[in-house]
Amino acid sequence: MTTATPTRRTSRTPHGVHRRRSQIIALGLAAFGILASSYVTNALADRDQVIAVARTVTVGSIIRVEDVTPAQLPGDSGLAGLMWSEIDRVVGQTATTTLLPGQIVVAQAVGAPSLPGPGQAVVGVAVAAGLAPAAALGRGDRVAVIDAVTGGQGILGEVVSESTTSAETRTIDVVVDATDAAGVAVLSRAGQAAVVLLEDR
Repeated sequence: MTTATPTRRTSRTPHGVHRRRSQIIALGLAAFGILASSYVTNALADRDQVIAVARTVTVGSIIRVEDVTPAQLPGDSGLAGLMWSEIDRVVGQTATTTLLPGQIVVAQAVGAPSLPGPGQAVVGVAVAAGLAPAAALGRGDRVAVIDAVTGGQGILGEVVSESTTSAETRTIDVVVDATDAAGVAVLSRAGQAAVVLLEDR
């Protein structure tokens, strides 16, 4: 009597399943590569961000935050610009040379403000509560000093500093044209001075 040998069946994974697995693995590797590349790129960008000039700043002018912008500097450029992380060393300082858009800011291009400049005068303006913006004014803010009683054309100037004289009075040091200094001083002494914050140029 002949005994039939059972046939062993081999389980096979369909070809389509192998293909899908390969595609999933490939997509995963591609996504990982993109993320890794993005991380490296961002890290390099942060490391190489320098301070560049956004708009022309004439020599002797105070540099405002709107005057500068971050820029990418290739590591092998050989240029030694101030890093964007050093922005506080630039804003509020004086341009020692005329800065042009696109120019990289170097340490020698900025210096401590020298006020008043030629043809200018610094006047302390005493203002009562309600006659100046509630928020403290910052160095370089453009303002107009006007007669709070009669109104009229204001005298343009830039804030140098601000201090609190009393609970109801603030003193704002403003640099103005030398020909306007006497008029501002008279308004301040009479208690009629109002300081209005103007829009940046």
